[in-house]
Amino acid sequence: MEEKLKRTDNGINVLKFIAVVLVILIHETLPGNFGLLIEGLAAMSVPVFFMVSGYYSYGASILKIRERTIKILRLTILVNVIYFIWDIAIEFFSGASVPDWIRQNCSLKKFLVLLLTNESPFRGHLWFLGALTYSYLFLLILLMYIERGRGRFARIIKENRIKFMFSLSVLLLILNLACGEFLTFYGKNIQISYIPYIRNWLFMGIPFFSLAYCIHAYEEHIYRRFGTDKICLILALLLLLNIAEVWFMPGSGLYITTIFVNITAFLLALRFPIIKSPILVRLGNLADKYGLWVYALQIMVIKSLRWLYGQWGIEDKAVVLYLSPLIALVISFIISIIPVWISSVIKRK
Repeated sequence: MEEKLKRTDNGINVLKFIAVVLVILIHETLPGNFGLLIEGLAAMSVPVFFMVSGYYSYGASILKIRERTIKILRLTILVNVIYFIWDIAIEFFSGASVPDWIRQNCSLKKFLVLLLTNESPFRGHLWFLGALTYSYLFLLILLMYIERGRGRFARIIKENRIKFMFSLSVLLLILNLACGEFLTFYGKNIQISYIPYIRNWLFMGIPFFSLAYCIHAYEEHIYRRFGTDKICLILALLLLLNIAEVWFMPGSGLYITTIFVNITAFLLALRFPIIKSPILVRLGNLADKYGLWVYALQIMVIKSLRWLYGQWGIEDKAVVLYLSPLIALVISFIISIIPVWISSVIKRK
């Protein structure tokens, strides 16, 4: 398979920045019903990162996919180690029993849950990195099977690779909704206890990763059929439906309309690869360079800020409640400069 060079689209980078902001708003919510509504709309944020990775994986060689898999796996391990050390330090300085904490969070059961569902024993949001690793691994195995597999089934998959990936993503998303949103509707937020079983590589990572992979394959065909104006109109309508869905059924991890909002927003971002606003371009470039580390370190920043607000006695002030997401976002970007700089130094040496 030919190697396809990655092209950096300003539109995709701006979409990534929006996704980073929405992720912060999931973990540092705004007060009141408005905050709950924004949190529901922000369900589109993490799928964006899966879609970006899947889109740029189309046309990449087995060697390139293997390199990306190893890179994300290393990041996943490193970030889990960072939070392990962070939690140990918190337990130690708070006077709690460090051995008890280790026994509780580093058990064989926790490790198996991490492998099966990507649910980190240290911080829940780290599931995304494990799921992204597995998504790359899924594509790597599929490409290797297509290249080296023999027999009728291997030939069918090779000739219908895009159809196979699209059908698989649709099936897995239906199962996600069946175990998530529909159970929420019928069981009063019963899906919360099922989060590790639907918010993982199988029901979130691979479906959105594969959807964007398929979008890349049929990109021009999609634009010829719909056109930019029609995509904008569809996106506006879907956002209104998404607001209504979140309003009437808050608390679900993924909504039906969220899936289609992600697809249309992604298509729109692809259609505008050149954005002339210097501010938007710069914000997009920041998200492209530091986005993964901002996602990884945000909880550390948010927890530290909440502790400071408590120490100063301002945690209930309206100005703090509304500005805390912005503060967390800015500090997360600043802190993310450190690991990115260290990584660049190591690469040069």
